[in-house]
Amino acid sequence: MFADSPTAHGNTHVVTLTAAEYRRAVQELGTRFQVKGTAQETAQVLLQAMPEEELLAEVYRDRVLTLVPLDDKGPLQPEAEAALKEKYLRWCEHRGGGDCLGLFTDAPYLRTDDRRTLALALAFGTVLDETQAALGRELSPKAVLSSLVWAAGLYLALWLLPEPSTKAVAAALSVVLVAWLGVDAMWGLVDGWATMAQRAHEATTFEELRDAGEAFGRLIGTDAARALILAVATLSGRTLGEVAAHVRSLPRFNQVQAQWAAQGMEGSVAVAMEEAAAVEVVVEESRELVVLTSPQAPVAINVLAKSGSSGAAGGRSGTVVIQHRGGNKQVVLSDGERWHLPPGKSIHDIPARDALGDELQAAVNEVAAGWSPAKLKREEQEAIRDMLRRGLEHRANLLERQARGRWVEAQMKLRFPGLSWNSRGVDITGPSGQSYHYEILSGTESNFALHGRRMASTFFRMIFF
Repeated sequence: MFADSPTAHGNTHVVTLTAAEYRRAVQELGTRFQVKGTAQETAQVLLQAMPEEELLAEVYRDRVLTLVPLDDKGPLQPEAEAALKEKYLRWCEHRGGGDCLGLFTDAPYLRTDDRRTLALALAFGTVLDETQAALGRELSPKAVLSSLVWAAGLYLALWLLPEPSTKAVAAALSVVLVAWLGVDAMWGLVDGWATMAQRAHEATTFEELRDAGEAFGRLIGTDAARALILAVATLSGRTLGEVAAHVRSLPRFNQVQAQWAAQGMEGSVAVAMEEAAAVEVVVEESRELVVLTSPQAPVAINVLAKSGSSGAAGGRSGTVVIQHRGGNKQVVLSDGERWHLPPGKSIHDIPARDALGDELQAAVNEVAAGWSPAKLKREEQEAIRDMLRRGLEHRANLLERQARGRWVEAQMKLRFPGLSWNSRGVDITGPSGQSYHYEILSGTESNFALHGRRMASTFFRMIFF
């Protein structure tokens, strides 16, 4: 563990690079940067970040978090969409031409995430131009630059989740930025991004996006913008050890290391990154930044377990494994049951015995054991093969998990036709007016977290496989 609650101590500052130092670093990292697929897909691969469902976290209206479908078109009317597209393409003329940020690869209009990415590119301002110049023609600067912008935006979006946390390579990026920027500037980056994301969501014109981006750019400044781009570029290594080697080669690394130590951190920034397979950088409700490491497996599910154990009904014990920012939490009991508790509910509200839930859990275990890829429908097989042909194994795996989930739920409906199944919200409404319900889901950490965010106000038991 490097530090429980690093603080700025009033003497940290953004490590400053000269234009020449920045240019040399971009040239060196750019030769290693791997573009695979579209700019958005490359960013997802780099950060190992992919929504469990086709949803994106967005900030909207006074920073209230919502989950926006990927096919969301936002508030633009056709005339406004056409004008925005025209001005965006005109802006691209000096940056490689065409759709220079890859915003139209998935739809012929600017979706919510596209407008946010464009605003971020506008925020980078002259730093984006000097990055492009440093890359050189032989490095396909348009492809690399657009991937860097998308990766920076996706990384920052991770902090907007109800219980912000970053894992694996993204956690390594957090380590670098805490050391490079200092905690105070890091908070400015995160808070400024949230404000810009909200403004980009509501923007209907290029001018509004430019204003939002330029305001964010003034807030973070040139040095922080350079640091963010260079930190993202270090993720091009195939392993975390390679990423750490890239960090050691960055200009002013000695100053970055000194700032890491000035915030109460022990050891080397590079060592922290090498161990980042089990690093978590999280934000608690007190807004304390917490950096934890462990030589064991990733600890994402346990990082926020600050409540320890407490007695449950019937003498069972339980542990809070996810404490959502909205006040809802997830609890795992000593017998393995997993429950989602909305605000106002405690572990003492969990029933001492849940016969129906036990029957559902036993049935879902049996059903899930019968799954095989042979159960995939033809269109599902074709979609998965298409992703594999494009080298997007992470997307292929996601599609198969989703197909498996649909199949398991369909089989459960056949086994329990008398229950109240729902197409929205929780899967099964508790019978006889009971206060808790049931949700069937695959048991990945990201899926547990996603379901807790989506149904924050619902009391339900998780039936997982």
